Amino acid sequence: MSLTEVDTEKVYGRVRNVHIGYDATHGVNISKGILRFRYNRVHDARTAFNVSAKTDSSIFQPHSNFEWRLEFYSDSRIAFFATDVQVADGNQYALVNNGDSNKIEYFKVLMYIQDGSGVEKTRTYTITNGYALRNGATIGDDETAIYWYEGSAEYIDYSDV
Repeated sequence: MSLTEVDTEKVYGRVRNVHIGYDATHGVNISKGILRFRYNRVHDARTAFNVSAKTDSSIFQPHSNFEWRLEFYSDSRIAFFATDVQVADGNQYALVNNGDSNKIEYFKVLMYIQDGSGVEKTRTYTITNGYALRNGATIGDDETAIYWYEGSAEYIDYSDV
């Protein structure tokens, strides 16, 4: 048996919108100036340490997590520093100046894709137990500022419609 064809999807445009809040109706929906969304799964393994063994025969693999990064053409501080992201206790922001991050209870990224047959679909990424951990800005070659927010999540899943 040989592999002759693989149908894959491709992203053909920018991210459509990003929603951050504590449910579908409470939060901020960013629909302009979104440059890109990146994520990768981290599931590192280490050799299991056994004092009496001459060789290592097994590995230790801690829980996996997903690192994510969103980049914008304008600063999206209102979404991360001024939007309540937890239903309980109010004013629980994703990022707090000089404070700990709060878990974002509702975190979605929507983008357009094409499947292997060229059919256009909307892909929705759902970020579960996501935390914003870092933010910053860089100046591009054309003197355009790019603002970025990145963090960690327990799980990132997607669905296509």
